[in-house]
Amino acid sequence: MKRSTEWHSGLLLLVITCCVQVLAQAPIPKQAVIEVPFELIHGEIIVPVTVNGAGPFWMLLDTGVDPSVVELGTAKSVGLKIAVKGHQGDGGGTSRNLAYETSLPVVQLGGLTATKIDALATDLSKISARLGRPIGGILGYSLFKKRIVQIDYPNLKVRFYTNAPSCAGAADFRPPKCTKLSFRYKNEILATGVTVDGKPVITQVDTGSNSYFQLTPAAVDKLGLSEDVARAHESSSVGFNGDLKNREGSVRNVTVGSISRNDPTVVFFGMGMGMDKELWDLRIGSAFLKDFAVTLDFRHGQITLTGALNPQSHP
Repeated sequence: MKRSTEWHSGLLLLVITCCVQVLAQAPIPKQAVIEVPFELIHGEIIVPVTVNGAGPFWMLLDTGVDPSVVELGTAKSVGLKIAVKGHQGDGGGTSRNLAYETSLPVVQLGGLTATKIDALATDLSKISARLGRPIGGILGYSLFKKRIVQIDYPNLKVRFYTNAPSCAGAADFRPPKCTKLSFRYKNEILATGVTVDGKPVITQVDTGSNSYFQLTPAAVDKLGLSEDVARAHESSSVGFNGDLKNREGSVRNVTVGSISRNDPTVVFFGMGMGMDKELWDLRIGSAFLKDFAVTLDFRHGQITLTGALNPQSHP
């Protein structure tokens, strides 16, 4: 019996060893990555995109847009089916800009091909004028949903991953500095893990905003920042519905995960500028994001910021 037991034990050890060797020699699935270069103009991410084989058209990548948007003239030129009746589009600005429901049958962005992308057709002439380039559309959540997207600002690359990269995944950063935020999606990204002057705020991460930080009128009241607004100077910008008139100043501190900024530039939205009923308090724009590779995992609701220890100074 003892010898039999020893034989079975030896056989079991042999089987385990063989299995370990087989597993060790098994090829590791390679991470599939689609990489697309982009231009950064006035803080906006611009890429060439084809729609139904037509184009390319210059389009923005904007995490603050849902659904995607196609310029009305572009939609007509490629023969998209457009709803007869338009409705007032959401977004900043005081003008009336009607949007018409449509769909993008086939969109190609570098090596990425996406089909049946929900969209709105509308006039983008004011955004085109601000950027000095005809803009054919804005790719937003209807493209990003269920995808893992990394916007590498320092290297001007957008990447689409099959699996979310780790904090050490941005090999160009030495040494890496990484922080993670959780978010839920309800018409826009609503992230947690951010504070303003030590108070937690609901945060939107918006690659379509070229500001550093922005606060809604409700957040100003919530955070007791009326005196900071009074000291701020007037500023203007362009939103989906035209011009916005706000005030620009600073707060004592904004902390994003483990990343802290003292006396950062902040835009305080004015009442009636289209930001009175937002679900978020603070918006993070590209003036802050430009120092990082920003990974947005829409499958699992997680944002990762990976960047250098000594980021570029903000405006």
